[in-house]
Amino acid sequence: MLWALAAAAMWAAYVVLGKRVARAGSGLDEMAVGFAVAAPALSLLGGVAGLFALADPGVLLLAVGVGVLSSVIVGVLSSVLPYALDQLVLQRVGQARFAVLLALLLATATVIGLVTLGQIPGVLEAVGIGSVIVAVGLRSRDLRRAGHR
Repeated sequence: MLWALAAAAMWAAYVVLGKRVARAGSGLDEMAVGFAVAAPALSLLGGVAGLFALADPGVLLLAVGVGVLSSVIVGVLSSVLPYALDQLVLQRVGQARFAVLLALLLATATVIGLVTLGQIPGVLEAVGIGSVIVAVGLRSRDLRRAGHR
């Protein structure tokens, strides 16, 4: 439960801080600076954690290969592109509407997992997804009543 609350707090911080950065007008520039600062810090953390596993030369070779491929391919597709799109969306919509879009990611990921991987959600997962959909619907209705687009 604590990890879920921590994750929720980080998503909320992401939405609030992301909107502030986007509102400043140069969100993509600040995002680039953030990645430049985070990369060395996370590399050090990952380097210290992986020292014991990398003592094996075969594992070291595989780690280098995975690192190169992931930083080039996965890094761009899973980090740079989505965060850049987030900044563009945040400049055009408000925090509330952006938060609603983020909430829908859970349901979207579940549908993609079901269709592409055959992952069938359990009862608790289905209840959770249903709760998110209901909350998004209620929030969207509240936004329409308040006159937001």
